[in-house]
Amino acid sequence: MSILIVDDEERDRTWLKNLITNNLSGELPLTEGQDGLQAVELAAKHKPKLVFLDIKMPNLSGIKAAEQILKQLPETGVIMLSNFSDEVYVRQLWKVVPPNGAFGYVLKSASDEQVVEAARAVLSGDCWIHPGIARVIQRTQNRATSLTAAEYEALVCIALGMTDHAIAKKLYLTEKAVQSRLKSLYAKLGIPGRSEAHDTEFNQRCRAVYVSNRRGLINQSELDEWEAKLQDSKADAK
Repeated sequence: MSILIVDDEERDRTWLKNLITNNLSGELPLTEGQDGLQAVELAAKHKPKLVFLDIKMPNLSGIKAAEQILKQLPETGVIMLSNFSDEVYVRQLWKVVPPNGAFGYVLKSASDEQVVEAARAVLSGDCWIHPGIARVIQRTQNRATSLTAAEYEALVCIALGMTDHAIAKKLYLTEKAVQSRLKSLYAKLGIPGRSEAHDTEFNQRCRAVYVSNRRGLINQSELDEWEAKLQDSKADAK
């Protein structure tokens, strides 16, 4: 068995290689790659026991690379490395990791000791989450604040500037159903409903996008992906 390190920054790969060599020599050899596509190819070839993946990489993101790797090698431990504690990444990771899978989420601001601790935990079949995103994890698991797939879909649509009519057409819903999703979304984001809105200076849709961006529920790369999907669907419809 080996350990695979995939990061588009050579500095970060070198940092991880040194840590593993000095603290986990029994898990060698090491293999490294520079993007998500290489991660999938190298994992299929070497069948590593543990894979370190940067979240934001060229060609294929770390999350998508993890999804493809785990479909082929569900027993492989995965540690995501990120500069971001955005909730959007946590949501994405939860979707691709098997229920009983071993994984870690490590911020790149972590100490060397924390990275080694995370690696040992995942290699032993456990999970390790950086303390810096513990609050984010709790929020995603709280029904009062965690968005459903339908609510998140509505959020992305209004963040892209779509009208209720356009959202209804895109999602094959009635406009009333769209408004119901938005009402639920606003409640979870702590935004006053229409009956209360006359006392506020904020537009509900704009405020929802602002709060979601601040909370890390959406980011530009996520919106770009959804925009591309919309464009593809329009092209298919012609």
